[in-house]
Amino acid sequence: MSNKENGQKFSQTVRSTKYILGLIMGKKHGKTYLFLKLSISLINALFSVSYTVFPGLIINALIDGDEMTTVFMYVSVLLLTPVVSHIVNSVWSYFLTKLNLELSLDFQCNFDFHVMSMDYDAFDSPDIRILRQRANDTCFGILSYADTVFNAISAIASLVAISSIIATLHPLIILLVLVLIFINSCVTKKYNAYHFTQGQKLSAYENYDWAISYMIEEEPYAKEIRLFNLKKFLIDMLASNKKSWSKELLRQRVKYLLYSFVSVATNLVQQAVLYGYLIYRVVFQAMPIGNVTIYLSATSQFSGALKRVLDSYLELAKTGLYIAEYEEFMSVGKKNSGSGKDTPVYDENSTIEFRNVSFKYPGSENYAIRNLSIKINGNEHLCIVGENGSGKSTFIKLLTRLYTPTEGEILLNGKNIMSYDYEKYLALFAPVFQDFVHYYMSLEKNIILSKPLDKELFDKTCSDTGLDKLAAKLPKGYDTSVEKDIDPEGFRPSGGEDQRIAIARACYHGGEIYLLDEPTAALDPNAEYEIFTQFDNMITSKCAILITHRLAAVQLADKVAVFADGHVAEYGTHAGLYAKGGLYTDMFDKQSKFYRELPTESEASEDTESDTSEDE
Repeated sequence: MSNKENGQKFSQTVRSTKYILGLIMGKKHGKTYLFLKLSISLINALFSVSYTVFPGLIINALIDGDEMTTVFMYVSVLLLTPVVSHIVNSVWSYFLTKLNLELSLDFQCNFDFHVMSMDYDAFDSPDIRILRQRANDTCFGILSYADTVFNAISAIASLVAISSIIATLHPLIILLVLVLIFINSCVTKKYNAYHFTQGQKLSAYENYDWAISYMIEEEPYAKEIRLFNLKKFLIDMLASNKKSWSKELLRQRVKYLLYSFVSVATNLVQQAVLYGYLIYRVVFQAMPIGNVTIYLSATSQFSGALKRVLDSYLELAKTGLYIAEYEEFMSVGKKNSGSGKDTPVYDENSTIEFRNVSFKYPGSENYAIRNLSIKINGNEHLCIVGENGSGKSTFIKLLTRLYTPTEGEILLNGKNIMSYDYEKYLALFAPVFQDFVHYYMSLEKNIILSKPLDKELFDKTCSDTGLDKLAAKLPKGYDTSVEKDIDPEGFRPSGGEDQRIAIARACYHGGEIYLLDEPTAALDPNAEYEIFTQFDNMITSKCAILITHRLAAVQLADKVAVFADGHVAEYGTHAGLYAKGGLYTDMFDKQSKFYRELPTESEASEDTESDTSEDE
C-alpha cells in the first residue's frame, strides 16, 4: 500500500474517532462516561506496573537477606493490588454500565427514529436496506468503539511506565519487540481489510437467508407452500445460499489461520531471544535472579501493551469503515423532512394539480407515470380506474410525497407540494393503502395509534366499520391484542377484519383528503356495500380519491379518471365516459356482464338436479 493510501486511511481513522467521540459527548452524560473510561484506563495501567515489579523485588529481597519488614511491605503491596483493583473496577464498572445502558438506548432510539423519518424512496431501496442493516449493527457497537480508544490510552500509559524498566536491561530489546509487533500489525491490517470485504459479501448472503427463512416460517406463505408443494424448492434455495455463505466463511477462516501463524512465529522469536539474553546475564554477569522475573514480566507487559496499542489502532481503522457506513446511512433520505416550511390549507376552494408529471422507480429505466396531468378541485370525489401497472398506486405515492416526481411538478393551491412542511402536509390525508397493515398492539391502539382517545368518535368509527361486532366476540373486547406474539389471548384478524381496521384507522384520524387504494378488496359483497354506503356518508364534505377495480364504486365519485400506460387516457363523469364507448365502457361492460348474464335453462336444471342428488 502506498504512503498516500496509508495517509488517507490514517486520516479516515482519526476522523471516524473524532466523529464517534463527538457523538458520545453530545449525549446527556456522554462526557461523564468518557471521563470515567479515561480514569479507569490510567488506573489499570498503574496496576499493571505493580504486577510487573513487585514479584521480582520480593525474590531479590529474600535472596539478599533484606529485613523482613521490607519483604512484608513488598508482599503487602502485591497482595493488596488485586483487591484495590477489584474494588475500583467494580465501582467504576457499575456507573459505566449504567451510563452505557442509557447511552446505548439513546443511540438506538435515534437510529430507529431516523429509519422512520427517511424518505420512502430511500427506505424502499435494496442497497439502502443492506446499508441500514450494517449501520444498525454498528449502532450497537458505538460505545465499544470508544472502549477501543481507551484501551489504546491505557496501553500507551503502560508502555511509558514499563519501557523505562526494559531500557535498563538493553535498549535493543525494545527495538526487537517493536520490529516484531510491527510485522504483526502489517499482517493484521491486511486481514482486517479482507475481513471487511468478506463481511459485505456475507451480509448479502445473510439477507437472502433471512428472506427465504421468513417465507418458510411465516403463516402467510404456509398455505401456498403446501398447495404448490414448495418444500423441496424452498429448502434447495436455502441450502444453496447456505453453502455459498459457508464457502465464504471458510475462506475467511483459512485466511485467519494463515495470518495467526505469523503471530505465533514472531512470539517464538521474541521469547527465544529474551530468554537467551537473560540466561547469559545471570550466568556471566551475575544479574540478580529476581530481575529475571521483572524483565520477563516487563517485556511481556511491554509487548502486550504495544500490541494492544497497534491492535486498537487497527481495530479503529477497521471499525472506521463501518462508522463511515453508519455516518453515510444517518445522512440518507432527508429530502422531505428538510424541505419547505409553509403550512398547507385544504378546503372547498383548494386545488391539487399534477402538471406533466413523469416518474421512474429507482433503478428502473421504465416510466411508471408519463406526462400525467390532472386537476382535483375542492371537495371533489375522484375515482381512478385502470389495469394493473397503469400507475394508479404510484399516483397516490407521488401525491403523498412517498416519492418525488422525476419530471414535472405537483401543486397544491398553485404551490409545489415540496414547499410545504412535510408533516403538516401529510396530516391533510386519511389513507387506506392496498397493502394495509396491523400493529402488534390492542385492537383499540390499532385504530387510535398515537392520537388521544375520543370515546364518542371511537365508538362511531367502530360502529360505522362494523368493528363493534368484532370487539363483542373478543375475550378482552377492544383491549384484545392483535396477533398472539405479545398476548396468548390475542387474535389473528381475517383479511376482511384487517381491512376494516385499516379503514377505521383512517376514519378516526381523519383529514381533508381521503385516499382509498382498493379499500374493499378483501371484503365480501355485502360488507363492501355497507362500507361504500358508510364511506359515502363520511366523505360528504371531504375530498376523496378512490382507486378501485370494482367499478360499482364509481357511484361515489363526481369524476372518473381512466389510467393507461402511466397517463390519464380518459376523464369525465361515469355517464359521460360510458357514453363515449372507449376504454371505460369496455372495462365496465366486461366486469358487469358477469352480474347481468343469467344461467340458461339447461344450466339451471343441472344445478337443481345436482342440489337434489346431494340432498338425497
